Amino acid sequence: MEFLLAVQFLTMIPITVRGKVDELNLARSMAWFPLVGLILGVLAALIYSIISMVLPRPVCDLFIVLFMVMVTGNMHGDGLMDTVDGIFSGRPREKILDIMKDSRVGSHGVAAGVFDILARFVMLMQLPESVKIVTLILIPVLGRWAQVFGAAVYPYARKEGGTGGFADKVGRRELFWASATVLGTVTAASVGFNSSPGLSILEWLNVILGTLAAIILIGRYIARKIGGLTGDTYGAMTEMAEIIALVMILIVLGS
Repeated sequence: MEFLLAVQFLTMIPITVRGKVDELNLARSMAWFPLVGLILGVLAALIYSIISMVLPRPVCDLFIVLFMVMVTGNMHGDGLMDTVDGIFSGRPREKILDIMKDSRVGSHGVAAGVFDILARFVMLMQLPESVKIVTLILIPVLGRWAQVFGAAVYPYARKEGGTGGFADKVGRRELFWASATVLGTVTAASVGFNSSPGLSILEWLNVILGTLAAIILIGRYIARKIGGLTGDTYGAMTEMAEIIALVMILIVLGS
């Protein structure tokens, strides 16, 4: 049931979960978040492999970005925009939380959303075909792992609760299994799909470690601003983890 909850929560795939669902079920479902990311990554890689037979590579990259937005309902992108609107408002903590809860999007959020989409498209275009498939598989896994990391390490900022209030029950168990999924994915994908001049497993691990370091810094910064994290900031960390991972891949490729 908890895996189905993760699919239902993170995607637009029509899933019906029967039975009583409480906050503990929702918290435990986060252990499955990277696996849901793996499914999305495999779908993205499969779609890319098919349409690249008939369409130019930049068009394929654009379609993959569009696919990820649609299959997730742009939930994480919305979290990113709300987070940026609040964090860069220059207001005190409580006002920041109010701004993030507001369904309207401000100028900071619009700029962040545009940059998010543009950065993905541009960086995917720069990737050589030797690492494109592995990247498409791994990036969604890392993005959803960032949510689990944020929920396990930082407190929930809204004392009155909220859509992500169950995150206070996320702990080492969920983080362990989420991390195991990441390591298993990068090992299997790099061995199964990698080819010269692709990246070695060690280089992929460097990508993961670089992404982790950046997410730790981002999480600490947000937590200091608002006293913890919220559902919006979990989504923002997903988007930022994926962008940072793409940057790290390009850095490793160029080194």
